[in-house]
Parts: sequence; structure tokens; C-alpha cells
Amino acid sequence: MPIDHSLATATQASLTLPSDLKARLISCPTLPSLPGVVMQVIALARMPETSLHDLARYLERDPALTTRLLSLANSVFHSHTQAAENCREAVSRLGIDATLSVALGFGLARQCTRGGMSGLNVEHLWQRALVSALASHRLAMQVGHAEAGSLFTIALLQDIGMLALDVVAPELYGDIPTDADDHAIVIEGERQRLGCDHALVGAWLAGQWGLSERLVDGIANSHATLEEGHAEYHCVIASSLIADAWLSDNPAIPFADLVPTLLHHFNLDTAELSTLIATLQDELPSLTQLFEITQPPGFDAQQILLEAKRLLHTQNQRLSETLLKQHQELEYLRNRHELLDYRIRFDTLTGLYNRAYLEELLNKHFLLAKRTHTSLAVIFIDLDHFKQLNDRYGHRLGDEVLENFAGLLRGLLNENVLGGRYGGEEFLLILPAASTSLAKHIAETMSQRLAETSLAQVDGEPIHVTASIGIAHMSKNEFENAHDLIHSADQGMYLAKRQGRARISHFDPTAENGQ
Repeated sequence: MPIDHSLATATQASLTLPSDLKARLISCPTLPSLPGVVMQVIALARMPETSLHDLARYLERDPALTTRLLSLANSVFHSHTQAAENCREAVSRLGIDATLSVALGFGLARQCTRGGMSGLNVEHLWQRALVSALASHRLAMQVGHAEAGSLFTIALLQDIGMLALDVVAPELYGDIPTDADDHAIVIEGERQRLGCDHALVGAWLAGQWGLSERLVDGIANSHATLEEGHAEYHCVIASSLIADAWLSDNPAIPFADLVPTLLHHFNLDTAELSTLIATLQDELPSLTQLFEITQPPGFDAQQILLEAKRLLHTQNQRLSETLLKQHQELEYLRNRHELLDYRIRFDTLTGLYNRAYLEELLNKHFLLAKRTHTSLAVIFIDLDHFKQLNDRYGHRLGDEVLENFAGLLRGLLNENVLGGRYGGEEFLLILPAASTSLAKHIAETMSQRLAETSLAQVDGEPIHVTASIGIAHMSKNEFENAHDLIHSADQGMYLAKRQGRARISHFDPTAENGQ
């Protein structure tokens, strides 16, 4: 079987590392290095004429490595019914990426578990790598990903950048808990201290070793989120979350948060996820033995998932209660806002627009009329002898008169006739784009309804009220501002009072007598 040389070519991709960190990495003589046999495997993979048979023939020179390749092919990737019996069969079954992953992982694990690096929990690093590699491979198989072997390798090597950082910045992991249940804590600490994270450093290191561009790219993107990361690497990203949950002190708690994510992103059901976790538990001992890593503590996968589901149910209940409370608070705030909005715009006694909102409406329509050269009319209404009415019968009856007058006025209001209480016994109507004759007709209608309708009763006797009404009309931009327009209507109302009340007066500011 020929090798896919497009995957074995050394990447030339530029990885953007902070310049000072890159210089320290390049000049460091003690960075993690590859065993000679692995370097030879990479060199062979670069040669166009090299086949997997040639590669296997070379690997057979290292009995320990051959044993591990056979173990991985038969115990982890046992998709064949017949066991691989020699290195060629193992390499053919695993492919170039998985073969390299065994060689890389075994060589690096042996090298980096010796010497006891001070700041880094190396044992936890490799335990996390092995759980991630298995989980990534199993997820890939579950969803039918074509490159399950490559994803195994990427997940296995995703944290190799920590090995390099521990050499060039030995104080780094003294301050960052590298065995934290949430690996995001490590990432955030690295980014704050260095300006990048170990995934990028690991990708740079893999590029220096001449690994394929796909592997380098996968390592660089291995610590993205499922929401942001490329779909090609979702299995690797999710495998890291599984590993963090697996290695935590109480796996049920992180699994409770993780289960819905896995079910959603990979379209799994609970039974499939339970089988996947149980399979990982079965396969992990042989893989840790293969890499000579201490096996992580085991647990009952089914019981953990049941506990996770119970915790998730409890969390959902609390979330529902919180959402209900928030909904109630929002409803209360919405009602308060509506009440405040009503109070800002409406007069509490009559339910009509108040003075402030009337002036806002008039200013808007005044500016529109000036801009579009259209007409605008204002009607100012003042109830006659209202003070005497209050003095004689009291404010309660006065309020009744105002409320009943507001009811009459409301019958005239529509989208073309806006109005409200201007203050006291004064009322204002705004008529956008209205002619003088229309304004006069509205005023006459109001006067006629007042004459026909009593606004209160005292001892069974009806109380009728009249009104003095002033009209101001703008048709040729003869007013400077909205206040001048109201003032003219107000002057018209006073003119009506001087002429005997209970009448309508159109005030023309350009005429000598205002008429």
C-alpha cells in the first residue's frame, strides 16, 4: 500500500508565536526531541517512493516499538476479526499517522517522565493525552469521520507544547495548576503570561519535527471551543472535555455539564454515549500499559452517567426556576415601564395626553410641516367660568366636569386629530395637514356637543359648561417655532373670552386685531 505523501510532507505553515518566545524556543538546546527511529520514519515518509511495506520493514528493527504497534492495532483499533501478526500488518491497519503517534507518544512519554520536571504534572499530562486520544478515535468512528487515525494522533499530541514550555519557562507551571479539572484554566494562564497557549507551541514543535500539515493544524486548533472550532477537529476538542471530566475528582459533576453538549454536537443518544464511555474504560488499561503510563482511576461508567443525568435534571430544575423568576422580574419591570410611560405621556385625571407630551407632539409636527411645506392647525380650548364652578360646588364636581369633558373630546380624536389636557381647564388639539375650515369645523363640533351635553349634575339639575376656543393655523411658514403657534391659539382663546365667551376665534398674528 503506497503512502499518502501529501500528509507526510513537512509543513511550511507559519505559526504566529510571540517573537521573544519563539527566539527562546529556537535557541533552547533541551527541547523535547524525537528518538532516532521516529526521525527515520518521518524521513522515509517524505520519500515519494516509500511504501507502508518499506516503513514497516524499517520499524521491525525496533522490537519494542513493533510490539507496541501490534498492541495498538489489535487492542484499540480492532476493527478486523483477525489479529495483526507482524509489523507490516499493524502499520497497514494503523496508517502512517497512527504509526507515528505510537512512535512519537512512546518516545516522548519515556523521555519526559524521566527527570521530574518541577512545574509540570507530567503524569497527568500523559493520562489526559491517552484518554483524549481514545475518546477522539471513538467519537470519530461513531460519527463516521474518515480520518479517525489522524484524530487519534492529534489528540495524543495536543499538549506536547506544555513539555516545551516547561523547559523554556520553568516557572510557568509553578503558578498554573496543570492538573486542573478545567483545562481552560491552563490555556488562560498561558495566554496571560506568554501571549499564546501551548497548542500553538505544540503545533510549532510538530512543524519543526516535520509532521504533516494536517497534524500541525490539528494540534494548533485542538483547544478551540466546539462553537468556534472547525468541524474537522470537533472530535479532538470534545475528547479534551471528556478527558478533563474523566480525570476530575468527581467525574459525575463535569459529565453533567458535558453530556448535553456531546449529545447535541454529535447527534448521539444516551445509550450510545454510555457505550462509548464504557468502551474507553475497557481500552484504557492496555493503552496506558503500552505507553508505560500510570492508569487513571477507574469508575463505573454507567453509574457516572446516571449520576450525571440526575445532576443535570437538578440543574435543569434550578434553571427553570431561575428562568421563571427572571421572567416574573422582567414582567414586573415591563409593567413598571408601561406605568411610567403612561405617567410620562398621560394626564392622570382625564386619561388624555398631558402638556409635556402635547408639546413634544406639536414640535414634531411643526418641524415636519416646516420641512414639507404643509399646513398645521392648533385649537386651544378653555372651559368658561370653571373657577366659579369649583368655588361654588367644590373640586370634586370640578374634576367630574373635566373627566366628562375629556370624554366628549376623546370622541373627536383620531390619527388626524391629536389632543389632550394642557393644564387646569385648558385643552389643546393638534391637526396635522389640516385646513382652516377643518379646524373651524372641529371647534364648532366641540361647541355643539358641549351645548347638548351636561357635564355634571347637582341635586338632579344638569350642569352645562361652555368653552372659549382659539384657533391658530400655519400654511406658509409664518411661525418661527411651535411655541409661537400655541401662543397664537391662546391669544385667539382670550379674544373669544373678551368677545363674550362661548365662541370661536381664529387668531391671525399678521392682522391688526388678530382676526
